[in-house]
Amino acid sequence: MRDSSLRCIIPRVVPAGLTSISTLDEAPAVSPKRRVLRISKTVARVLGYCRANAWPLFVAAWFPCFLTTLCLTALALVLFAEGQAPAWLLWLLSRGFEPWTWLSPIVAAPFSAMVFAFVLDRMANAPEPGRVVFRRGIESVKHFAIPGLRFELGQRILLAALLLAAIQLLCGFAVAGEHRLLVAGLLATHDLPLGPEDIAPWASAMGVFNLFAGGLVLAWTYLFVGDFLWTGSFDPIGCWRALDGNHLRFVAIMFIVLAIVAILKYGLILAAGLILIPADAASPSFLSLMLMHFALAWPFDVLHLVLSAATVGTILGAFRPQPAR
Repeated sequence: MRDSSLRCIIPRVVPAGLTSISTLDEAPAVSPKRRVLRISKTVARVLGYCRANAWPLFVAAWFPCFLTTLCLTALALVLFAEGQAPAWLLWLLSRGFEPWTWLSPIVAAPFSAMVFAFVLDRMANAPEPGRVVFRRGIESVKHFAIPGLRFELGQRILLAALLLAAIQLLCGFAVAGEHRLLVAGLLATHDLPLGPEDIAPWASAMGVFNLFAGGLVLAWTYLFVGDFLWTGSFDPIGCWRALDGNHLRFVAIMFIVLAIVAILKYGLILAAGLILIPADAASPSFLSLMLMHFALAWPFDVLHLVLSAATVGTILGAFRPQPAR
């Protein structure tokens, strides 16, 4: 079965004189069966679904996101509590991650996969009550019913987390390697010492490129992970073909959703900093900065994952039918 919010995006016969409000449109000039995503209406449908189901989606996502924040904060404190990591932990560091360690995506991936699974379950009209479930394979080990709380470690969650972590590790190491190449190139072509005017233009260009390239990779990673959770099988080629003619539209929709979250996040954080922190205030300690960083990031992590999962679910609901449950 489909949630009504998903059924409404599937093309249907509309009586004469009425206009379809579907986010998909037929393009008879190409093929009578090809469906084309309407970018603005798809974004509006996603935002409308999240607004109408705000509380259930928050209940589904808040605990995994809280665990992500807690684990990343603990990881950062262990590595950087004294300003720099101990010498025997330097092998864990890498500039391509946040915090600067390649353990970050491994720690965060299972919780991100949980949020995607919980949101897609609800969108597929298969919501489950708040609960804590620990699974090993398909065998249930423990089952505690806790209202307003959901945590699950099962085979599908772990496989989705493995895919998320692998892609994020590759991207993070690519960014770290890019930074080393930049430094090596500047050292080879400039006299020492390097000044800010030598580094700033190249660092800015690299940052803009990484922003768009990372967003592109993240969008398709979310779609393939969502497709695996949606259909129960990992089939990126089939997912790609299902969106025939809509690949650029999908990317545009995901970039709009990610931009909405980024604008809200950095706009509100900047406004809060200007209002709450006096200009002549003493520099906060490392612990205070770390706690403020992750505490302010938590609600936006919830929003980011919920909106991304809802966008993926909306598109998959139109193009990728689920197998019979």
